[in-house]
Amino acid sequence: MNANPQQFSRKELADFYEQLILLWENGDLLNQTFNIRVDKTFCRLKDQYSFELNAHATLDETKAAFDNIDLNVTTVSKNTIHLHNAKNNILKSYFYHIRNVAGHADIQKLKFKNVNWYVFEHMYSNQIKLFGMFKTAGFWKVHGELVNLRRIK
Repeated sequence: MNANPQQFSRKELADFYEQLILLWENGDLLNQTFNIRVDKTFCRLKDQYSFELNAHATLDETKAAFDNIDLNVTTVSKNTIHLHNAKNNILKSYFYHIRNVAGHADIQKLKFKNVNWYVFEHMYSNQIKLFGMFKTAGFWKVHGELVNLRRIK
């Protein structure tokens, strides 16, 4: 049995655990407030890393978006994440679902034209919760910046 079929590096495995799972489990993100609608930093991040973070109000909307996306990495692929807005807050929902992506190993690493990509597809109870793709180098930078958008209650 191969416990690491995606061939993630030791650093990646440690980052998944520390930055995606522990940060949520320890409550470091759970007890925070986030308001990205008016935050200039979030808009700058979206421009700088050319990514989309699409939150869907219902699971049906999330499934409809999933049914209309191609998660195969190609020359026109872009950094995008779709998720169900389960926490009624886009970033809290992102951190919650990305924790589950890492915890359930619902992530693949693909190489396309010398660029590494993470492809996410997290389902629970036969319902899609989060999906998308992101260049690996940009993902960790954006994730770190999103964590820094938190405000203590």
